[in-house]
Amino acid sequence: MSKSRSACRDFPNVSKYLEEKIVCRRKGMKLSQTALAAKAGVTRNCIQQMECHEHLPLPSTMFRLIKALEFSEEEAAEFWIEIDAAYARDREMQETASDKVGRNDG
Repeated sequence: MSKSRSACRDFPNVSKYLEEKIVCRRKGMKLSQTALAAKAGVTRNCIQQMECHEHLPLPSTMFRLIKALEFSEEEAAEFWIEIDAAYARDREMQETASDKVGRNDG
């Protein structure tokens, strides 16, 4: 199994949401990946991998990103509600796929 784009494949809803909220916000603020990484205290590689859907950031990294991107308290609260909903949709999708594989094996 290829590592490339595994986050997008395994967590498409979360990846899409992060792109909509984090990547678009970074670009709207005209921040480079390097500048956002410095503001958030992470590596540019971390930002690049998230934006290329190679991996999902840890919740602690997401906290740093929303702070660096100057989300209001309301925007931050909405972010956590929506990211949780995206994870739930992806878990449901994974369980459905797993159930289908199990039925095909029997």
